[in-house]
Amino acid sequence: MGSHATPTAAYWSFFETFNRKDPVGWSGAMSYPHVRVSAALPPPQGGSSDPRTPSFLYPTPDDYVAGVSTAGWGRFEATGWVRTQGVTPRVVHQSETKVHLAGGWTRYRADDSPIISNRVLYVLTRTETGWGIQARFGVDGWSRDGNFQAQGEAAVEAAEELGSLLNDRAYAQLADRMMYPFTIVEVGNVRRIDSQEQQITDSTTRELGAVSGTTRVVSAGQRGVNVAWTLVEQGVQREEIIFLILRDGEWKLAAASAMP
Repeated sequence: MGSHATPTAAYWSFFETFNRKDPVGWSGAMSYPHVRVSAALPPPQGGSSDPRTPSFLYPTPDDYVAGVSTAGWGRFEATGWVRTQGVTPRVVHQSETKVHLAGGWTRYRADDSPIISNRVLYVLTRTETGWGIQARFGVDGWSRDGNFQAQGEAAVEAAEELGSLLNDRAYAQLADRMMYPFTIVEVGNVRRIDSQEQQITDSTTRELGAVSGTTRVVSAGQRGVNVAWTLVEQGVQREEIIFLILRDGEWKLAAASAMP
């Protein structure tokens, strides 16, 4: 369970324990339940991840350790991997119990040549034991020399359309623009909505608030974009990250995390 003194301590522990190939230590960088949502294309039929979106939920540290121990580090070492270097994180939103960090990593070979890079939005939460990573939204398809301005602009446009649907209480249309399971990250909890019908019921019951102000890109890749927007609920303004994934030519809402 996440037990770090600060959000950045948990973030750097994530990479330090990964490089040590220490599954127990690596699990200790997280808060639970822990979820990873990725814009990577789904695996072939019969693969280990959800067929609709590569989304992995780990209810407990033991579940995380079991998953890591089964997969091991062999698949990374087969590419020549010897270490992963995290990028210096940037605070996007923060509160006393939740922080959104824009970060990422590059995997390296022994000769310091890069293998692959990614940009990730990390949701860190403070529970009774300390800070840990509750969720990771990985844009994937990112490269140092890539230009993803077009993807970012398209995702922002999609986010603004979603905001209009939310403001109009067009919950059925909104549900049609989402990926399932849809992931909602809370402090010490992860909620997953499995169907359009469930999403419509959830939206109607909660009477979701209006989106206000401008949207902006936090991180973008070939198939995934993290967007920040401002949400006003019952007169209270709060900041939120929404994660959009490109599927079949359309940007769909896959996950969200709001400041408490």
